[in-house]
Amino acid sequence: MSQNSQAGADVGPDVSTGNGAGAGVSAGVGSGVGAGADAAVDIETAGEEKQERSPIRGLQGFALLAAVALPMVAACIVYYTGLGMPGGTVNQGSLLDPPIAVGHLSFVEQNDQRGQQVFSLGSAAPKWRYLVVPADSCDAACEKFLYTSRQVHIRLSEKADRVERLLVTASPLPAQQRAALAAQHPRLRFVQMDTAALQNLRTASGISGTAEPQALLVDQKGFAMMRYGNEHSGNQLLKDIKRLLKYSYEQ
Repeated sequence: MSQNSQAGADVGPDVSTGNGAGAGVSAGVGSGVGAGADAAVDIETAGEEKQERSPIRGLQGFALLAAVALPMVAACIVYYTGLGMPGGTVNQGSLLDPPIAVGHLSFVEQNDQRGQQVFSLGSAAPKWRYLVVPADSCDAACEKFLYTSRQVHIRLSEKADRVERLLVTASPLPAQQRAALAAQHPRLRFVQMDTAALQNLRTASGISGTAEPQALLVDQKGFAMMRYGNEHSGNQLLKDIKRLLKYSYEQ
């Protein structure tokens, strides 16, 4: 009997120990549930933060797009409408009003490497062009203007490729004079027009009555819009062309 009682006594601590283990399991489960709850809270918080950031990112994207697009739109409006430009004395050259369409006119170019080539400004690469038209032959006054326009062309620096100068005559220049001018003006193109077509251009642009060389500034779409002569300085030519290049895009 005493032995049984002793055995029962021995069993008691084991049972108690089992209860302790159960309590440990309960605590572990409780801790697991608490961790799960914390994880759920973290996921919900992250979701809320993501939802809060999404509209901000959308606004940032819109602001970036607007920063790129708005200056381009504004430049186009200024270029095609003149809106926002100061009035009166903006241009230094004599404005042709209305502009004269010259894109369809045919030119014959004399080139040492390629021979004669026929082209029109409408089929050529879009550029700003000076059509230098002498009164008759290219005399000293003509060469003076060629020098002025060459200096302007040089001062355009990296934008010089967007501009061309063409010496327009009804017949080819004497070979010696052409060679001398070509050496002085590497970027100058020597072209001829039909005599009647050239006279019509002179009349339409208002330069038929002058004995001085004149240059017609033609835009990228093939419209003569201003004219210049030796009465204009290089700085005046440069001011106009730099402004026009600024408010137009290379095409």
